[in-house]
Amino acid sequence: MKKNLRFVEKITIAHTVTYFVCGLIFATLFDYENLFRLGNAQYYMRDAYGVSGMIGPVAQIIRGAILGAVLLLIRDSIWGKPLPWLRLWGVLAGIGIICTSAAAPVSIEGLVYSKLPLEFHLKTSPEILTQTLSFSVWVTESIPLKLPAKYKTHFIVTAIAAVGFSLGGVLLALALHADVMKSASDPFAFVVMAFALAIVWVQTTWYQRHPSKRNLCICCVVFYLALAGLPTVYNYLTDSLLASPLSLIFSGLPVIGIGIYLAVSSRISHYSTRER
Repeated sequence: MKKNLRFVEKITIAHTVTYFVCGLIFATLFDYENLFRLGNAQYYMRDAYGVSGMIGPVAQIIRGAILGAVLLLIRDSIWGKPLPWLRLWGVLAGIGIICTSAAAPVSIEGLVYSKLPLEFHLKTSPEILTQTLSFSVWVTESIPLKLPAKYKTHFIVTAIAAVGFSLGGVLLALALHADVMKSASDPFAFVVMAFALAIVWVQTTWYQRHPSKRNLCICCVVFYLALAGLPTVYNYLTDSLLASPLSLIFSGLPVIGIGIYLAVSSRISHYSTRER
């Protein structure tokens, strides 16, 4: 079970990272903002940089986990065989892209049954094929992705904070009926986010050295002030579109996830120490 979980974890990380990097590169190269408005593509695709574009990378974590669970079923047929990356890429490209049952871009069904322009198929295919290829090489050629053991909790907590910070902003913008992209165009807002994440990292270091229920409560308060308090104050000072008391609710949501993770990890660490 532990081996399977590590396998799914690696698949999830590799899929999420390659999806994000390839998406960023090819969206810039082929101008997805205008490509998604090309002909009938505008009725098929949402705005490239709208709400879905911001939530999409986060959704890849779920996709990666499902993909990992599915690949467990055929792991023995690929891993340990000659050219495993080519075998896996063949499966992903053949079944997942070219021969998929849906009338999706780059697929045979999409070319035959959809009204998407040929240019749309041609310009989206490099990202899809490159992402699946880089993913296949990563997960089959034993490319390591090991975090220093003492910083593993820091990375996970900061990642939860970063994802929650972004999603909280999107949810707040939707609740206030504000323009998501306009509200996300302020460069100094990212400075506030970076500062908040730095506080999360430092506070996690302190908790790692002094773990206890009392200190966990203190940490959660500090996390809340950093992730919810700071952006709320900044929004009001700059008269932002997101200036609202609701920011204290939406931006504080990741603190719940962080608190649960730290509590569970501390309990697991405690029982492991007792067993030894």
